[in-house]
Amino acid sequence: MARRCRRNTLQQGETELAGEAQKTNGSLSPCAPKPQYQHFIPRFILRRFQVEPVKSENERDRESRRTRIDPECVHYYDIATGNLDIRPIRKVYGVENFYQDVRNTDNINELEEKLAVLEGHAAKIIIKLHEAIPQGTFTLNRRSLELLRKFLFIMHYRNVSCSGIYFQADHPENAGARQWIEPFMKAKGIQSAVEIWLYFLRYFLDTSHSDIMRDAAELIENYGEGGLQKMITESHIPPDLEHFPAYSYHVLANNYFFSIWEAVEGEEFIVTHNAFGLWEGLGGGCRGLHRIFVVSPRIAIVLRHVISRPEMKEHIKPAPPTPIYSRGEHGAYINHVNFQSAMEVARYRSSQEGESDNFVFKITKLSQRQTLQFNFVVLINVTTKTCALTFLSTGSMLRAARAFRSSLANFRASELFVPLITQLTNTVETEVSALHPPIQSPAVVLDQDVDALTLVDVELYVLLMQICTGSRRFETAYDRAHLVFRTMEKAKPTSFADEISREVEKTFKVCKEEDEVSPAEGVSFTPLPSSISNESSSQLFQFMIPCMSRLGALMSGGEGILEELQDEVAVVSFLARASSNPGAWHALSCISPQAPEILSRLFKTGTLTDASVKIFMRNMYRERASPSSFSSVFHLGYSLRAKCGMAGPTTNPISQSYYQLTASMIQCLGRITLRSLPEPYASQPRERPKARLVCKIPEKHSDLLFSTMKVILQKSLPGYEPEPGGDTLDQTVRKWIDEMAIVGCLAWLGKHRRNFLDWVLDGFPQGIDVKLFEDEEAVPESACSN
Repeated sequence: MARRCRRNTLQQGETELAGEAQKTNGSLSPCAPKPQYQHFIPRFILRRFQVEPVKSENERDRESRRTRIDPECVHYYDIATGNLDIRPIRKVYGVENFYQDVRNTDNINELEEKLAVLEGHAAKIIIKLHEAIPQGTFTLNRRSLELLRKFLFIMHYRNVSCSGIYFQADHPENAGARQWIEPFMKAKGIQSAVEIWLYFLRYFLDTSHSDIMRDAAELIENYGEGGLQKMITESHIPPDLEHFPAYSYHVLANNYFFSIWEAVEGEEFIVTHNAFGLWEGLGGGCRGLHRIFVVSPRIAIVLRHVISRPEMKEHIKPAPPTPIYSRGEHGAYINHVNFQSAMEVARYRSSQEGESDNFVFKITKLSQRQTLQFNFVVLINVTTKTCALTFLSTGSMLRAARAFRSSLANFRASELFVPLITQLTNTVETEVSALHPPIQSPAVVLDQDVDALTLVDVELYVLLMQICTGSRRFETAYDRAHLVFRTMEKAKPTSFADEISREVEKTFKVCKEEDEVSPAEGVSFTPLPSSISNESSSQLFQFMIPCMSRLGALMSGGEGILEELQDEVAVVSFLARASSNPGAWHALSCISPQAPEILSRLFKTGTLTDASVKIFMRNMYRERASPSSFSSVFHLGYSLRAKCGMAGPTTNPISQSYYQLTASMIQCLGRITLRSLPEPYASQPRERPKARLVCKIPEKHSDLLFSTMKVILQKSLPGYEPEPGGDTLDQTVRKWIDEMAIVGCLAWLGKHRRNFLDWVLDGFPQGIDVKLFEDEEAVPESACSN
């Protein structure tokens, strides 16, 4: 498919990548009137995708004169025509006269020339990055890092889709800035949105990273981050804020950390019209979780929002860089910087001390599946007929396109790539036939690579297709999700199932961390039913989808049938797992007063746990007059809670009442304990996720603790009155439920409002030193036998 030419060493070619970045396609004469084709993806990036090895400028000139063919070409798939061909780099991913400033009569190509200089510096850094791949780390000093950040910001800013709308006063996305845009244009004599876009392109090019950050810091010092955000949302940006766009630069620099991703051996990244500056991802309420810059088939630079730091425990875990300060590990000077002041931080970073800081980046090597998923993100954002796509190796591109097509989630979007798959298949088969004897089937050779069919389970795929096309219908959404879940359990791993499993794992982990007493692990107490009523199905998903989202799962929340189904299958998958873990089921049942009733509808009355609870409570009632084996009310409540609330899914009224009362107490105290506490409690950490209740405390401590908690609940929880108990079974059980719920509430406070609970306990009379948690005082295992 590609022309065959004499090969030169990569090192010879790479020396030209940086130098050529500083050249435009036309004359640099100040008065050059002829049109220029100006790239929005830099040529030094595209050269890494060219079909022939990179050559020096002299070699390219000689070959061009000899063959009359441009030696710098790339594979180019035109979405509009569906054609795949090889095109000169000088004629792809650009627009004629894109950066020409007709107001600058001295040199209308001034901005293009300044961009070329910036690209030249960035190209040298990218070369060094590729040279560092074998070491697995890449070190940059602060000024180089700032230059690269500036380059990447301008790459986004100069995107062809931005030029006409970035400062378009009547564009819907600019409603908040219109009151600033129009007066600013008038004050500067600017006539159009493109002219103001060029005006600030010049500002970003002429101003150093440090000075832009200082301009932004001045805005923040004067108005505060909240004030600036309020200006944007409430449409009252003062017209005299000339450097207001510096705040956008500041947001990208401060809120996103660099990460470097390497494609797995044998696979490659692809580049599209928008893959050099693609905004992607949603999480934690943040749109644009990632800024993707594909810089070669091997490397992508990804700016990640700070909410996706490693502690988020995602499936790809690149960490922020490790800083090496000029004055030691932490730096003597930096200790005096007030990091709450944007101006102080900006001053330090622009200082001589800050200039000598270095940053060590770990190069994150992706797996094959992660590399393909990365390419899926790039492909899913190819949405219009004006888009194009470029790649290096036909085999790698074919695998990515087939895998993308085989994923049901991408089925409609992948229609754009059907002609590409056909043409690539023909090309690969032709190449294989030329390399191997006729007796060896091309299919055999292709099977040596990862086929797209290995990424899809046929039975699951057919079922999902039937659901999406409407050819298979179900009585309820739950029935449909349950069948997909059961099919998925037997299926081989797929991207559809992987995404669900990942979010289920997040949710389960949160619930599991609430576990206090788990009599059993992994036991299937009562399997989920294959069918429930339509009313129960609707209530279940209306409750569980937001619930899982609050617990940390990234639910799709989409309106399409597949997105809806994925969320519902995630709910069923999570419920199946939680129902086999008593601690997780207990945490889920206590998450809301509505939870017990909704969840109990999943099971028939009279489960094994229900029968066990019923027998246990009757026996306890009969033996109540005998000498108690429980040392205190706390000990009794703790033991009853373990038996009636933490034994797996139930439908009995005792367990249901316990769950509902505990959830009400937690909700109530969760709100009031957020109020300010006196010092030192206000400064103490609220969370103690590993705190575990002791099973026994002395009777005197127990009585004081319970009486105090009942007073707090009477004042805080509307309608709450402590159960006095009595002689009948019903009266006794209601009192026990009350005591079980207080123990459950104490367990939650110890994990999530520890400073409040410490404040309560420290208020007891002198000499009453209540030890409630194992992390405070060791409790022998034998002490918890009852």
